[in-house]
Amino acid sequence: MVISESLSRFAEGWSEADYVGGHPVLDFVNTVADTGKTRLDDKIGRWDAMRGWARGAGLLTGQELASFLQDAALDDDGELARLHGFREQVYEAILGLAGQTDGASPTMAGLERSIRDAMGRGSFAGEGGRFRWRPDARSPRRWLDALALALEELLRSQDVSRLRQCSRCTWFFIDRGRGAGRRWCDMRTCGNRAKAEAFRCR
Repeated sequence: MVISESLSRFAEGWSEADYVGGHPVLDFVNTVADTGKTRLDDKIGRWDAMRGWARGAGLLTGQELASFLQDAALDDDGELARLHGFREQVYEAILGLAGQTDGASPTMAGLERSIRDAMGRGSFAGEGGRFRWRPDARSPRRWLDALALALEELLRSQDVSRLRQCSRCTWFFIDRGRGAGRRWCDMRTCGNRAKAEAFRCR
């Protein structure tokens, strides 16, 4: 479990390489930087990092993001700690779903409560010809609620059967490829590192 923060290492912000999971919830779980199976370096140690991540994640519509960013006073240290806890709960649950642990994760019950709470605070609204649960932008729990509702959508989708964990780090991704399947979160990072290590071992 995380977590120490390395602000100087991650001061450059977010790039395309941070969004390789194929779903906003997976990209959120992947906001821990590691090159092994350690989950030691937190990339969301402050609210400005969380807001920056959200801009590129596709978690919220443009209008929702603008509403979320209007009242920064709602975002306190306690809420950030809850986001960290939720992230690690989701990590443990997805380990089980991806076949990395035996049986159902006991954290699923806690995640179910988070989803139910988010629905209770949110609204069921039409968007693009379909209906979905949307978080209340005025709630202090809005960031967690947005992630919990997105998790609910992921768990109901066919993508659950395509969940994979990188062979080198702790990041998750949805494998939509054919054939042998994808082994790395990103070929540009873990894939190249693994190939370089294999070459050195020859």
